[in-house]
Amino acid sequence: MKKVFHIDNFRLCQQGVCNANLDGRDVVCVMPTGGGKSLTYQLPAILTPGCTLVVSPLISLMTDQILHLREAGIEAVMLTSGTSKGELSSILSRLTAMASSRSHSMDDFAKDIKLCYVTPEKIAKSKTFMSLLQKLVDGAKLARIVIDEAHCVSSLGHDFRPDYKELRKLRQYFPDVPILALSATCPPKVLNDILKILQMKHTVDGKAATRQGTVYFSAPLYRKNLHYAVLPKPSSTTQVIEAMVEYILEKHRDESGIVYCSTKKDTESVAENLHQISGGVIKAGVYHSEVPDGKKEQLHRQWRQGDVQVVCATIAFGLGIDKGNVRFVLHHTMSKSLDGFYQESGRAGRDGKASDCILYYRPQDATKQSSITSKDAESQAKLYDVLRFVQDLQECRKILFARYFSASADLSMASWTTEESDAFERCGHCDNCLRPPETVVHKNVTFEAWQLLKIVEAVGRQGKRLTMSGLGDLSRGLGGGTFETGGRRQKAKERFTLDYNEISGGKVGLSKDDTEALIVQLLTTHYMKEELVPTSYNINVYIVPGVQAFRLSRFSQADIEA
Repeated sequence: MKKVFHIDNFRLCQQGVCNANLDGRDVVCVMPTGGGKSLTYQLPAILTPGCTLVVSPLISLMTDQILHLREAGIEAVMLTSGTSKGELSSILSRLTAMASSRSHSMDDFAKDIKLCYVTPEKIAKSKTFMSLLQKLVDGAKLARIVIDEAHCVSSLGHDFRPDYKELRKLRQYFPDVPILALSATCPPKVLNDILKILQMKHTVDGKAATRQGTVYFSAPLYRKNLHYAVLPKPSSTTQVIEAMVEYILEKHRDESGIVYCSTKKDTESVAENLHQISGGVIKAGVYHSEVPDGKKEQLHRQWRQGDVQVVCATIAFGLGIDKGNVRFVLHHTMSKSLDGFYQESGRAGRDGKASDCILYYRPQDATKQSSITSKDAESQAKLYDVLRFVQDLQECRKILFARYFSASADLSMASWTTEESDAFERCGHCDNCLRPPETVVHKNVTFEAWQLLKIVEAVGRQGKRLTMSGLGDLSRGLGGGTFETGGRRQKAKERFTLDYNEISGGKVGLSKDDTEALIVQLLTTHYMKEELVPTSYNINVYIVPGVQAFRLSRFSQADIEA
């Protein structure tokens, strides 16, 4: 371990997982992002005869792993849609030769392909490759199957991928080959789904494993070196980039980082503007699914070597990236789930040193994300969990994570308890822990919430729907309270002016930001809801009364003010 991987000691549950692997057991390992999951199969792979098959979801992950393994002198290959015909032929020939070889000499052992990385599509769609795996099994040369990011198998997980479900073939066709399933976030409902799909037996605790069942290991998810903060996101695109440039140059000049964006277009504009506004100081690259594989690999090398400081990426970048000195991860727009945010931000500080995880937030991003991600009620619920997280200005971010993963995701509180810290002990270094209490202003906004609901209802009676921005402006009196009616129910459009005093007891007296933050609060508590309307170009998101609206709107102004 020390000679090849330059690692002196095991971390967390690594030793137990390696031992169970070497014992030929089925294993499930839940370990935090950056916890060292790759060692749990790479070390057994070089200690045992045969090839270890590793199924990974992203080319960036495989590229990173292959680079490190080859640098360590380990025979490792990967098969993807971007593999050239020549390289593909060479790899398949070597694996075929391994399958038919009966030699057990140390020279042949050293030449064998020890790890073969593939995407799930290769398992789902390539009969040729599945036939080759059968030859390896027949020749006792397929040592184990590793499924990285195993939560992708389950439709109940936050990052389900249809091709991952086809991995059930691996157990159906090769029932005697042990499986190692790895994940950073795997609540019980997802774990049970994984076991069912992959036809793995019931779990037994790795600390007291019996001879039967799938050995289960987990490690604390809390990482004390990550410092979380939610920062206000300026309203203009230029101001957002200026804020990021100022932050990077002031806090992390010449240090590596990642900026996550919600769309491919955003990755390109953010990268270009970071470089331009910083006067060329910040060298940024672009990574998303449509970037050619060759350019992805080139960017990855440049970033690892320090020639590129920042990678602006969609979530297509980052899973399994083994770059220890990532000092900051910025989210240009919030993630679609807290599971995703935890994993994405977890790419920072893998070397254990203090690193920053910053999310830029403005309420309008809520409806922007809804238009992209809210395909069903569960997706919306996950997005609303993020909104509750970012709008909280007082509770420690560590505790907010712990509550989510223990309640919403049903993970044990042990996942956020370490030897040094209880799950509900404040971290002491996130934005909310460092925020002076006197700077948080408490205000009863029941009346303003009632006003917003009354205005939404009045607008609806005129056949009109409002976006979050439109509702925020109209409720505060912008445009003189006049709007154009018609649309869903009326062909003829007319101008209508609200009588604020009669409808809502006056205009809403909050600032634009506070009004929109209150609208988000009403959405997450179901007093309002989002109505998604597809168009030829995008999805429009309108704010309408929610299932809880009548509980508040039924009261008169006198009742509310009493």
